[in-house]
Amino acid sequence: MTEVTEAATAAEPAPPSADSTTPSARPTSRPRPAKPHIELHGVHVSYPGAPNEALTGIDLQIPAGQYVCILGGNGSGKSTLLQLMNALALPSAGEVRVFGVNTSEEGAPLAIRSRCASVFQHPEDQMVTSIVADDVAFGPENLCVPQPEIASRVDASLEAVCMSEHALSDPADLSGGQTQRVAIAGALAMEPKILLLDEPCAMLDTQGRSSIRTIVNALRKRGITIVHVTHFMEDALDADRVLVLEQGRIAFDGTAAEAFACAERVQALHLEAPRKPAEILRVAAARVVAPTSGDPSVTFDRVSFSYAAAHNPRRRRGLFGGRNRAEGSVATPLALEDLSFQAFPGTLTALVGQTGSGKSTTAELACALKLPLAGTVRICGVDTADLDHRSDIRRHVGYVSQLPERQLFAETVFDDVAFGPRNMHMSEDEVRSRVCEALASVNLTPTDELLARSPFSLSGGQQRSVALAGVLAMRQDVLVLDEPMAGLDPDGRRHVRGLLRALKRAGSTLIMVTHSMEDVAELADHVIVLERGRALLSGSPAEVLPTLLDSEGVSPHGDSR
Repeated sequence: MTEVTEAATAAEPAPPSADSTTPSARPTSRPRPAKPHIELHGVHVSYPGAPNEALTGIDLQIPAGQYVCILGGNGSGKSTLLQLMNALALPSAGEVRVFGVNTSEEGAPLAIRSRCASVFQHPEDQMVTSIVADDVAFGPENLCVPQPEIASRVDASLEAVCMSEHALSDPADLSGGQTQRVAIAGALAMEPKILLLDEPCAMLDTQGRSSIRTIVNALRKRGITIVHVTHFMEDALDADRVLVLEQGRIAFDGTAAEAFACAERVQALHLEAPRKPAEILRVAAARVVAPTSGDPSVTFDRVSFSYAAAHNPRRRRGLFGGRNRAEGSVATPLALEDLSFQAFPGTLTALVGQTGSGKSTTAELACALKLPLAGTVRICGVDTADLDHRSDIRRHVGYVSQLPERQLFAETVFDDVAFGPRNMHMSEDEVRSRVCEALASVNLTPTDELLARSPFSLSGGQQRSVALAGVLAMRQDVLVLDEPMAGLDPDGRRHVRGLLRALKRAGSTLIMVTHSMEDVAELADHVIVLERGRALLSGSPAEVLPTLLDSEGVSPHGDSR
């Protein structure tokens, strides 16, 4: 253990001495390149039961202080590569060295992780306490940092991610985007030499993503090595170096300018060239939104909601002019307040806004997973508060949650997607037909090998696609989607966009929470901008997007809840 720690320490670049900074001491020869912080030599990784290697023949060196962005399709090996760098995964063959330490040696993980912090793909997996400040302090405490220094680090880290006002909150009460900020703060508080980020901005609004970019650039100036897995092409523009993985191999290693230099290369690498706001506005202006006709499928009539009141089991009905209200809730802080809108067949209603603005809460109310504190929600004409008709509502509305992979539960992909159709008492032939059709619609080829695989052996993006397929197989009239594009690669996003257009043409009513103004421009017929639980703006994409793209809170990409 001592040898490993000493090796790690020796691998650190030595700070210049006072003498070396004087003019006479400056070297006349070209400075040597920075010593690698991370090295992979001939690395292969295989997972039990998987038909192919997750990584094949990876040779890679990342110098100290370099900012590397990793792009690639779902299942290409990005997260596996990141896990190797923190000894969370070990190579099946080959060698990985971090700070000069072989990650397979006994004691290596502790020596490495004390100076190498990670932000995982699912930030709630990193929450270990019931108070935000304690959660951020957890890493420094395990490094035996003195208490006064821990307090200082916690305050600075929470301030850096704009979460100081939530220092005493329970992480379980935060939105997805807020939870992501807390996870990032926890990594920053460790003051690492290497920072590993696995889609850290997937659920952040533009303000949040901009603050993370600022933090990353500040860390670069301090010589911190940063490795960043992302599906946002514009994130790569800030990087010193871009890697593109394809089927477990490095398909490209160069600069962002080289990666996006020509359309042919972008297409060959299955990427997406970053779009400027002016292009998004042109798309919105050129589209003709679908007309509203007939009766609305979903109606919100002056709806308010409070999480505190929702935990009160006693509810009264028929008060406040026929509106519903939980007892003892008059002074309760509201997650939604006086929200009214209608969603019609053949249209897509987009819910956008900053982190914690009430988007996911609205989505859950729109499929009767929550009941309003006040006001009325109707789905296909049925009041969601009418418990006698709850089963009728569930037959009409499907829901894809913010983390749809959490909806997976069966032993095989086939059984998971088939669960809904089987509960509708269909024949096995019809069930199989629906399963294969739903998987194909989300860009997953329904081979016998895929159908027999455990959904938990798939990549994060593939799991999201399987969960979406399980809802699509039900063919319900109303579909509520909370961030359906998050975690999907460019090919996957293009495929889902095509799927949503097809569903609109077939007459489905779609309500979509999104952080992407590109998706709003291309898909939405009606846009509702939420701010602190209230509707700030409402209208067509052409009417709303100019204001959004000029604002500080929401821009080409935004957030969650």
